[in-house]
Amino acid sequence: MSALLAYGAPRHKVDATTLPGSGNTDEIASAREALRQATVTLGEDHPVTAFMLRNLALAMEEGGYPNYAEHYAQKSLAILERRFGSGDVSLVPALNVLAEAAVSQARYDDARKFAMRAIAIGPDAGAHYATALHNLAAVFQAEGRFRDAAEYYRQALTIREQLFPAGHPYIKVTRAALEQAQRAAKATAQR
Repeated sequence: MSALLAYGAPRHKVDATTLPGSGNTDEIASAREALRQATVTLGEDHPVTAFMLRNLALAMEEGGYPNYAEHYAQKSLAILERRFGSGDVSLVPALNVLAEAAVSQARYDDARKFAMRAIAIGPDAGAHYATALHNLAAVFQAEGRFRDAAEYYRQALTIREQLFPAGHPYIKVTRAALEQAQRAAKATAQR
């Protein structure tokens, strides 16, 4: 399973102002077609079908449809749990989408639970583990827990710097988020 994770790069919403349907319809259509093909070829309960469900969930989240994202990510998670168990690294990408969908709906308790579950699966999830750390930091930041956010951004940044080349967009996103959390923590401490 870890070989399959290596092909799926973690993705973050860099532009939080994306409106539903703006520029993401091609990605959603492609993800739907890939899911259809996997379902026809391999069946509804195949791990590849689960990964295609996760990809559709990610496209939906990035397109501004968190309810659909959550629906497809839950389906993906259920297939993978039945096949591999509740602690397999293959679950981490779907848990990340669930965390991101919950954050976008300001459901921070749910987002924290999904991110913590992904983190508990462990660092064998590689880049997806770093995404889970980043997601948990984002939850803490949204809740105004800036010191906690900075700690998890630091952990995510360390892993991303080990996995990606210098200047990679994921490194830049996490570094910028870390700097923002540190500034907010300092400003809050001065009040």
